[in-house]
Amino acid sequence: MTEIFKRIATTFILVSLLFLLFIYGTNVSFIIIIYLITVFSFYEWLRLTSKPIYYIFPFFMLIILLDYSKTIDIYLVSLLVLSFVVIIASLTFCYESYLRIKIKQYSTFLGIFFTVSFFLFLINFYPYDNTLQSQAKLIDNKHYFIILISLVSFIDMSAYICGKLFGRNRITSTISPNKTYEGYFGSFIITFIFFILVSYYLSFQWTYFDIFTLLFFILSVFYGDLLMSLVKRIFEVKDSGSLLPGHGGLLDRLDGYFTSLPIFYMWFLF
Repeated sequence: MTEIFKRIATTFILVSLLFLLFIYGTNVSFIIIIYLITVFSFYEWLRLTSKPIYYIFPFFMLIILLDYSKTIDIYLVSLLVLSFVVIIASLTFCYESYLRIKIKQYSTFLGIFFTVSFFLFLINFYPYDNTLQSQAKLIDNKHYFIILISLVSFIDMSAYICGKLFGRNRITSTISPNKTYEGYFGSFIITFIFFILVSYYLSFQWTYFDIFTLLFFILSVFYGDLLMSLVKRIFEVKDSGSLLPGHGGLLDRLDGYFTSLPIFYMWFLF
């Protein structure tokens, strides 16, 4: 089975499962899925960075505590994560060798930071003025999940396809040398067109602010992929796992979400 066919088959299965979840899922099933994805993502991170697997148990207790405390201000979390992403992105392009040392030194902290923030965003995926209301339900806001998944998936897919079809000029980077300028540029153009067409179809009145935010959202998705590639190179691993044939592990699919969620939250939910 070729790599592209594995990728398509896995994508089809994932889309089918998500479709069933969004059509027949309950609020409890949404919460369970978020917990499972978060815990398994951290498990893959531990395996990737060669850390003890038993760290998974205190991590699980941590996210339960954060979930039930109901005192987390998600807007402040958004600002914190976004600031952190800007800092490490600056280090990536200006002081890569220094960042490599720090990632290896503080890999457990980095894994906890991104997976916990990922969990907090998803488990509190409500408009900002509803985040502290215990009666708010995820199932009532599933359209936000659909928008998020559609955007990130489309960006990833269009970059991959454009890179495969038109990629000629490889990006001069030791982190991800297989990426091409054509793949990134093609994804930019196609995603903007996709956003405008869908907005028109859904009668969504977009503004230049939306276009400006979409630009940074796309960049954040790209950077998430680049950051995960850097982590895998540091620990000399090709994929974060083998759960998703053709894609690698769960982290290989979620990398763009870790860095783009704060922008999405402030864009759609604040």
